[in-house]
Amino acid sequence: MKDFILNKYNTLKYLFGALLLCFFLLVFRIKTTHDFFGLFLVWNLFLAFVPLGVAWYVQHRNTHLNSISKFALLVLWLLFLPNAPYVITDVIHLSYSPSNWFIYDGITIGVFALLSLYFGFQSLIEVRKLFKNEIAETWLNALTVGVLILCGFGIYLGRVVRFNSWDLITNPLDLFNTIGLYLINPIENKSVWMFTLGFGIFLNFSFFLFRTWKHRLLTKSYTF
Repeated sequence: MKDFILNKYNTLKYLFGALLLCFFLLVFRIKTTHDFFGLFLVWNLFLAFVPLGVAWYVQHRNTHLNSISKFALLVLWLLFLPNAPYVITDVIHLSYSPSNWFIYDGITIGVFALLSLYFGFQSLIEVRKLFKNEIAETWLNALTVGVLILCGFGIYLGRVVRFNSWDLITNPLDLFNTIGLYLINPIENKSVWMFTLGFGIFLNFSFFLFRTWKHRLLTKSYTF
């Protein structure tokens, strides 16, 4: 654990600063208005961190994990990954924001969403590192595109249909029945696939920009 913290020190330092900003914005809003609007962002931010936490754990314990354990953890990572970009859709809650707090609430949700998106994209980079010596770059990129499109589908299931990651265990029949209906009747459910593809394209483009940004930071000897 000590080696992990030292290795990720710069990243953890910046993330801690970002978390402080998030919670300052939220606490100031609650303290000033005595209204708990935005408290849902704390839970959503935690769920967004889960895939990064899992990816870091697998990377740190890689040589000590057997194939079954690693596979199970990567499935867990994939199931929780859509929770990271999902926070972007929390902008719909702005419809409940008072007009005099609308801009402030928009900034707060935006900051939480950016940090959540960072969690998701960084976790994807960590998982890619696990396979960079086993899978050709071309196939790795293709898998990345597919994973991010699946995230778009996961966001639809969460935001529109109101499923969550836990439903795979607590409500699997309804979840798989719903997915099955979308697959069997793609024309009748074209809005599902338009949402999935649209969000998937957005996430792929954003991830490309994120990787480019990370690469430039690394070439300047920064780590974040």
